[in-house]
Amino acid sequence: MQLNLFQWDRLETGNGYACLARLAFAQARDHFARVLAALPEHQGAASGLQTVSHWEQVFRALAGMEGEAAVAFFWQRLRAFSFGDSAVDRELRANLLRRLREVMAQGAVDYLPPDLCRGYLSLQLGDYLTAENQLRGLLESVPAEGLLYGYLGDALWLQGRREIANGVYAAALLLDPERMAAYPLRNQRLAAVIAERGAAMAPVYGFFQGVLPLVEQEIASATKAARIYGLLRRAEWGRHRRDHTVTTAARRDLQAFAPEVFADYLQFVQAG
Repeated sequence: MQLNLFQWDRLETGNGYACLARLAFAQARDHFARVLAALPEHQGAASGLQTVSHWEQVFRALAGMEGEAAVAFFWQRLRAFSFGDSAVDRELRANLLRRLREVMAQGAVDYLPPDLCRGYLSLQLGDYLTAENQLRGLLESVPAEGLLYGYLGDALWLQGRREIANGVYAAALLLDPERMAAYPLRNQRLAAVIAERGAAMAPVYGFFQGVLPLVEQEIASATKAARIYGLLRRAEWGRHRRDHTVTTAARRDLQAFAPEVFADYLQFVQAG
């Protein structure tokens, strides 16, 4: 008798979570309520019912909003929610992202600065080519947004176009190292460089370690890291063109400005 009750309990709770993942909140509520009616202390059903109530409240509030206000509200709630790593959690998150994409389409919102755009949603939903196209189109309008380059780098990386992706990652780090420091990019070797050297210096040490190329990226920032990168790029430009004058001047400036980086650069040149 206890075994049958246990099996019923698991089946009913599982059905509740399956409905929750499909955003079928009324059905999910019914399943969890039946379990709790028989077993009031059931933790799985209670947790499921709490999640249903949370998203029902979000959707009710969302129904009274439009445009950017609706997008911003939903995005804030989605980011704040703690998803687990189960298949149900992944399906729930994916369906919420699809719903957010619908809200963006209904409100004609392509980009909500600083971190939400249609390309990001396509990336999260596994449609990498669409994400690439959407992000490239958006970057024509906002070419200085480094985090968007980070998204584009991931979209390219996950298509297997890793050499191109690394150039895009370098641009992202040069444009916005602060946000890129918190972004969990897909290139794990580059993530290790960032963890070791910091996002601002990752373009330099990523180049030394063969992870990133040097890129021709305009850098508005006047930070120390930006200046080091500019000197490194000039030194390498001269070295590969056998322009001794340019190379010597750039190396001299780099040595005076950042001697510790210059020492690492000389090791890189000698090793190559």
